[in-house]
Amino acid sequence: MQIRIEDYPGSLEAARTLIAARDAGVAGPRLPAACRPQSLGQAFAVQQRTAQLLQEIRQDGIAAWKSALPSPEKTVVAPIYASNTAYAEAGPIASRTAIVRIEPEIAFELAHDLPARDTPYSEADVDAAIGGARLALEVLGCRYASPEHVSLPELLADHMFNQGIVLGPRIASPEAAPASMSLTLAVDGQEIEQHAGFHPNGHPKAGLYWLANFLREQGLGLHAGQHVITGSYAGFLDVPVNQDIEITYGDLGVLRLKFSK
Repeated sequence: MQIRIEDYPGSLEAARTLIAARDAGVAGPRLPAACRPQSLGQAFAVQQRTAQLLQEIRQDGIAAWKSALPSPEKTVVAPIYASNTAYAEAGPIASRTAIVRIEPEIAFELAHDLPARDTPYSEADVDAAIGGARLALEVLGCRYASPEHVSLPELLADHMFNQGIVLGPRIASPEAAPASMSLTLAVDGQEIEQHAGFHPNGHPKAGLYWLANFLREQGLGLHAGQHVITGSYAGFLDVPVNQDIEITYGDLGVLRLKFSK
């Protein structure tokens, strides 16, 4: 699926509206019809406007990306900002809700830039730029009160349900990220759920390979220090605040954290 940034007169208003909704922390109505994106290209333009505004106003840069191989039904690609990036080891992570919806993922960390260029990046090019990988969680959220009633471009403009990312311990190597693994969720030491986890794209790096070339085609790039998550191994999990959370990722390790409200 080809997407090209397609700026339009309402993109700035849409970005400002979505930033205000993020700041308020309360889900609200759809974007006004006058600024509502009508295509995936327009949705990505809203994302870029959002990133530009956050950088200019707050120096809140892009710390990570979420990405997956596109399908005929949807395209998943969105920046994740520094203000929404947390390290599990740093202590309790603030939440505005009593239940936090998360997705267990692997985050690939770039050691080298993958800038815009004319020629496509091969998988070997991207592999050479990866410096490591971590256990990670995507924190889910939406600025629309009724996301089931909005269009795909509106969801993409709102960063496809992203509220943030939690980075956990490093794994042995990026190549250790498996296509499948068991996942176990424990709360305050009690096992709550077990999943026969699998990566939705089969190959954990597939979404990163696609992202590098998608951004390249837009005249954009990935930068050293940024992390990229590429899909959940177990759909979403709902976890409580103010309790110790442990997620065991097969033989890779354990991510321990606590959300606080």
